[in-house]
Amino acid sequence: MKKFAIAILLVVCLVFIAIGCPSPAPTGPITARFSGWGPPPSIPGQIEMHFFDLLKERVGDRLQIEVFQGNTLYNYQEVQLPLKTGAVEMASFGTIELYEWVPQFKVTTLTGAWTTDELLTYLNSSDCKPAWDQMLKVANCIPFALHPAGTFFLWSTTPVTSTADFNGLRVECGSFEQVDVIKDLGGSGGALPVTDIYTALQQGQYDGAIGTPSIALGFGWPEFVKYVSPTQAWFSNINVILVNKDFWDSLPKDIQNTFKETAAETTEWSRTFSPQAEEGQLQAVAGKWSTTDFSISDWNTVINTAQTQVWPDIRTEVGADFFDKALKYTEAAK
Repeated sequence: MKKFAIAILLVVCLVFIAIGCPSPAPTGPITARFSGWGPPPSIPGQIEMHFFDLLKERVGDRLQIEVFQGNTLYNYQEVQLPLKTGAVEMASFGTIELYEWVPQFKVTTLTGAWTTDELLTYLNSSDCKPAWDQMLKVANCIPFALHPAGTFFLWSTTPVTSTADFNGLRVECGSFEQVDVIKDLGGSGGALPVTDIYTALQQGQYDGAIGTPSIALGFGWPEFVKYVSPTQAWFSNINVILVNKDFWDSLPKDIQNTFKETAAETTEWSRTFSPQAEEGQLQAVAGKWSTTDFSISDWNTVINTAQTQVWPDIRTEVGADFFDKALKYTEAAK
């Protein structure tokens, strides 16, 4: 009986010791992987590395992020499930792809409506919060370090000097909204994965493509499309680093704060870096492939076609209230 009592006492003591002395927290580094769609030389690729390099300077080896760019870990079309489940902790996406997960982001691709600063302001506003809340539901992720990913221009095998030249023109478009605009102008369009556009141009499936100088340079489009309209922006693309919410919640508070501060600083830095880099890429394209500039004389017809024939369908799809609030941030509303 005495031995039994001693045993019970020992068990009770061990329980109290366990409660009073929790197991020490892991002392090793926190590891994560990032899956980026843009190749390293691209504008988003360079801005992402600026962010991760700056973050490493500030947190040291406590947070070790393995960076994969140019779709080398996950293709951007297949990264949603890995990001949602935490199989990959971070990924980057452009606004032209975000609407594939959350339709409200279609408002970011309105032809000729947005400047880069307007779009960045809107995406960080309370009016865009319903879209980000839906993103959290469908992909279990939250946004950081929004930054310009480039301006979408028309690249073509022949100069398009008026909207009449769209008749019969086959154009690979940056988004499905642009597909509808091209169709209403008399042409035909499609939206391919960015890695497939080079082959489509090479094989003559398309007469042109709507894309950024960064993409055109990185994927070699000007081998086949020698004409570009660098002053007429179809729309601007904003890139965003998405972080798995469960991973984010597991980070120590001080690392979270440093992460957020570095993300905000990267966004501001990118506002200056991106346009300068884009101008340099246009010059690099011209120097390497001897491209020729053109402009569409009745560009207003393109804008009017988008506003009157395509935007109403988007407004219905995303909701009139949401659409109208977004439009207040754009050049089109002024």
